[in-house]
Amino acid sequence: MKRLALAALLLVAAPALAGAQTLQAQFDRSIHAAAALQLAAQRPLTVAVQPAFVEQGRRARRGNKKSLGTTLMIIGGGAVVTGAIIGDTGGTLLIVGGFVTAGYGLYLYTD
Repeated sequence: MKRLALAALLLVAAPALAGAQTLQAQFDRSIHAAAALQLAAQRPLTVAVQPAFVEQGRRARRGNKKSLGTTLMIIGGGAVVTGAIIGDTGGTLLIVGGFVTAGYGLYLYTD
């Protein structure tokens, strides 16, 4: 009985004694993060964006549709297989969602 009372006391008192449970540590981390963001916002931008960089970024985004389509087809196929394994209503929802996702991926891939 004494051991049970001691265990209950330790379970109640241990979280309060732990250093990670103090609000001061959380407050300090928040202050440091806010100060870092404020310093980053005050820094001047020294690198100017060149038009060539913008054009290359547009080309990269167009080519990225194919890889996004491939990724969506893979995820959709995985959802269909998972839904077939699960079965029942949840499995049916996964199968339908997987077909929709894979179909949209195929659309992006062929576009």
